[in-house]
Amino acid sequence: MSELRKLIDKITEFGINPKVELSDKDDVLKKLLVGIYSEYLNVEFEFDEKDYEEEPDIDYDGILKNVKSNFPDFGWYSSVLDSNKMEPNIEIGIEDELDDLTDIIKDLMLVKWCLENTSKNNALWHFEFSMRTHSEQHLVNLLKRLKERNE
Repeated sequence: MSELRKLIDKITEFGINPKVELSDKDDVLKKLLVGIYSEYLNVEFEFDEKDYEEEPDIDYDGILKNVKSNFPDFGWYSSVLDSNKMEPNIEIGIEDELDDLTDIIKDLMLVKWCLENTSKNNALWHFEFSMRTHSEQHLVNLLKRLKERNE
């Protein structure tokens, strides 16, 4: 858990602080994303049945503004919508690196809030659930995009 907390603190800094001072932000981001993904693939928890207060709304636009400031070269990219199809005219979609990272950070900020305001098991449940249903795809897409940027 302590490793997950450290990773969350480091990656959410890109959405909280508009001027993260690092010379190699892309490499740092890749390592953080891989760390988060590893934590997700190895997460274990017991379901917490306790009722807690409702989670706060997290300011997507504020996070996005800081992510843009920290990664000014991030933008739109294309992706294959269904990589299982092997057709000559494959359908592509438009993705956004800024949205990918903003969504990941927003989900992790909620996990951080749960760590501070509920229980470890509840926070881990939120982490696993948000990764499985939402952030995992953003994370995989962003890692792939970061790799392609450097080719």
